[in-house]
Amino acid sequence: MKRYVSFVLMFALFAFHACEDNKNEEKFVIEFNPAQEHDFGTVEINKSASTKVRIKNSDESSGPFTGTIEIEDSPAFFSSFTGIIELQKNESREVYITFTPSAGDSYSGKLVVKNDKNFNEFYLSGVGASPVSFSISPIALDFGLVEAGSTKDLNLTLENNASSGFDLELTLDLPLSDFTIGSQTNFTLSPGSNKTITVRYAPTQNTSTNTLEISHNSSIRANPESVVLRGIKDISSELVSGNIEGWNLFKNKDYAASVSKFQETVAKSLVNAVYDSVGDEAVLGRGWARLFERSTNDYALSSFNDFVNAYNTGLISSSSEIDALAGISVSGVLVVSNNIDHYNAIVEAATILLANYQSYQFQYNTNVDHKDVRYALVQAYFNLSNYLDAAKQLDILDPVNAPHSSTAEDILVAIQSLAGQL
Repeated sequence: MKRYVSFVLMFALFAFHACEDNKNEEKFVIEFNPAQEHDFGTVEINKSASTKVRIKNSDESSGPFTGTIEIEDSPAFFSSFTGIIELQKNESREVYITFTPSAGDSYSGKLVVKNDKNFNEFYLSGVGASPVSFSISPIALDFGLVEAGSTKDLNLTLENNASSGFDLELTLDLPLSDFTIGSQTNFTLSPGSNKTITVRYAPTQNTSTNTLEISHNSSIRANPESVVLRGIKDISSELVSGNIEGWNLFKNKDYAASVSKFQETVAKSLVNAVYDSVGDEAVLGRGWARLFERSTNDYALSSFNDFVNAYNTGLISSSSEIDALAGISVSGVLVVSNNIDHYNAIVEAATILLANYQSYQFQYNTNVDHKDVRYALVQAYFNLSNYLDAAKQLDILDPVNAPHSSTAEDILVAIQSLAGQL
C-alpha cells in the first residue's frame, strides 16, 4: 500500500510539471491584411505600383514577437521596411510593397516574416507589360479647295499597336470651327485594333485651320497629340470672274475701274498660295490698266513692276507671258532710269518676244503690237549706248529709210521722228 501511494504521488508530480511546460511554451500567430497574397495585376515596364500590407501579432500569440521581415524570390518587389521587427501582442505594423517590373514577364515573390519558432509568408504576384504604343495616320489633314456650300470628308485612323501591353484610351477634342467629327469622342482600343474617324470640312471662311487634340494614356508620346486640319474655301471661279471683268472694263477703256477690279482680285488671291497663278494674271492686268490710265506720276514704273513680277513667277499662261514681255518693253522705256540693268531687262524681254512672235499683237488692244516692242528695243539700245544694234532694229522697223546711221545723233533723230507714228 505504501508503494502504491508513492507511485500516485510521483505520477501527479510528473503531470503537474508537464502542464507547467505546456503553459510556458511560446506560440506566435502572425496575421496579414489583406490575407495571404496580393496580385498587382499588369504594370508597365519600369513603372511602379504599390500596396499596403498590415502585419499583426495576434491575440492568440503567447507574447511579444521578435523576428525578421524580408522579400524573397524576386527583386521586382520591394518592401518599405526590412530587417528586425518587434510586435507586442495585438500590435501591428504597416509596410508598403512596391512592384517594379523590368521586362514583359510574369513575376512572383513573397514577403516573409519569421523567427526561429515561426515562419509566415505573404505571396506577391504581378505582370510586366510594354507601354501603350499607337499610331495616327495621317499626321495632318489638308482638305485643299472646297466650294462654299459643299463638304469634304477625310479619314483619320488611330491604331493601338500590337506591341502595346494595355488598351489604348483616347479622348478627342475639336473646337467649334469649319471642321467637325462625330458625336463619339471617347474610344478604347485593344492592342492590334484600330479606329477610323471621319473629319468633315464645310467651308465658311476663306481659309480654315484648326487642331484636333487627342488625349491618351501612353507614357511614351506627347499628351495630347495634335492633328492639324486645313481647308480653303474655293474662290477660284470668283477670282477668274474678277479678271474677266477687269479685262472687259479695259477693253471698254474704263481704265480706272479696270485697275480697281484687278486690284480687288489681287487682294483676294493673297488669301492662299493656291491662288497665286490667278493672282499673277490679275497683276498683269493691273499693269496694263495702269499703263493706259496714266493717273499717277509713277504710272510707268508701277506698270513695269507689275509686268516684271507677273512674268518672273512663271505661273501665268503662255499667252499672258507674251503680253508681260510686251508690257516690260513698252513701259520700261517710259521710266526715267540710269540703271543699266533696267535697260538690259527691256532688251531681254523685247528680244525674246520678237524672236518668237514677229507679228505680235496685244490681245486686249491690237493697237499695241510688235512695232511698239521693236521701237522700245531701239530706245533701250540707245540708252545703253549700243548704237549699232539700235540702227539694225531701225532698219527693220523703218525699212524705207534703211540703212540707218549708227551715230548717236542720227539714232536720236530717227527715234524722235518715229514717235507717234507706230
